[in-house]
Amino acid sequence: MIWNEKLDEKPTQEFAKAVAERKKTGNEIISMGLGEPDLKTPDYIIEAMFKAIKGGYTQYSAAQGLPELRRAIGEELTSCSNVSYSADNIVVFPGIKAAVYFSLCSTLEPGDEVIYCTPCYVSYPSQILLAEPNAKLVPLDLNREDFSFNMDSFKEKITDKTKVLLLANPNNPTGNIYDKEIIEEIIQICIEKNIYIISDEVYDKLVFSDKELVTFSQYEEIRDLLIIVNGFSKSHAMTGWRLGYAVANKELARKMSILNFNVNTNTTTFIQKAACTIFDHGFDHLIEYNQKLKKRMEHFHEQINQSNVLSGVLPDAGFFYFVNIEETGMTSNEFAAKLVLETGVAATPGVAFGDNWDNYVRFSLAVPFEVVERAASLLMKFTEGLK
Repeated sequence: MIWNEKLDEKPTQEFAKAVAERKKTGNEIISMGLGEPDLKTPDYIIEAMFKAIKGGYTQYSAAQGLPELRRAIGEELTSCSNVSYSADNIVVFPGIKAAVYFSLCSTLEPGDEVIYCTPCYVSYPSQILLAEPNAKLVPLDLNREDFSFNMDSFKEKITDKTKVLLLANPNNPTGNIYDKEIIEEIIQICIEKNIYIISDEVYDKLVFSDKELVTFSQYEEIRDLLIIVNGFSKSHAMTGWRLGYAVANKELARKMSILNFNVNTNTTTFIQKAACTIFDHGFDHLIEYNQKLKKRMEHFHEQINQSNVLSGVLPDAGFFYFVNIEETGMTSNEFAAKLVLETGVAATPGVAFGDNWDNYVRFSLAVPFEVVERAASLLMKFTEGLK
């Protein structure tokens, strides 16, 4: 392969060194950096996994995924979107990262351009380059006032080589949900310009605002140009299980299945079988969790916006809060490093989510409320010293 030097870049290296220094002193670190829910994997899934192992689901399975899991995913998506999706539209992968990567592999050719919304999940740029080393990366910054989609900028960045629009809805790290009008305008433009949409919807079940979550999957007219990637990592606390899926037209699903066969053979069989039980239990366990997330977000939001040097936008979904630190005059690495050294609160520098977001820092609120309270208090005391 053609190795791109950008794959070696470590934009948060300064912050990482500060964390290491803090650990050496033996002082506490309050981790608010991980994108991992503070839930436990439901017992019924764990029990189903052991049952599957004992029942012989330890051998090869189809590269596209177990038919019963793909059917269940298709039925659930159809019920939510009123657009018909079958097992033939689904490919199961060892993780959502793999789903994004193989989606890019199945669509990109040398010289193609990929527009991707920033701030974005940290792996998107690298995955684009790994899928097609000669692709051109075209970052599209969200509007800074409210993290909404910048339609004018999107239109300006489209060329005759634009092949893919890659975005997350809800967004990571901002937690923003895109408006219905924006979704519909994106669809019309992508149909007109023959641009694929890869929509990462892993946070779609962690919505705590009153804003309606409208997804691309709800629109029949875009289905041939649409790839949805999702999984159970966030909704069912299965980050370590490595289980994701892509939903696409049958030809793209066929290509992704071939790629999965040649790279992974198949996704772990007994894990897939265990995941089938998810659809017998639904997502009711998230009602209480989303209420907890809302309480944490509202408290943190109130504290942040009482500061003279910090500000933020209340998220709609997910468990991240993206804080504007521009008034401190510090880079995100400097701020995050100084914060962890002086208070023990560890957050992620905004530059990790895009070059133009170096004046932001991401906090994960997937921690108990008392930890959110304590971290917010320490953060306020820390910023008082920066005035």
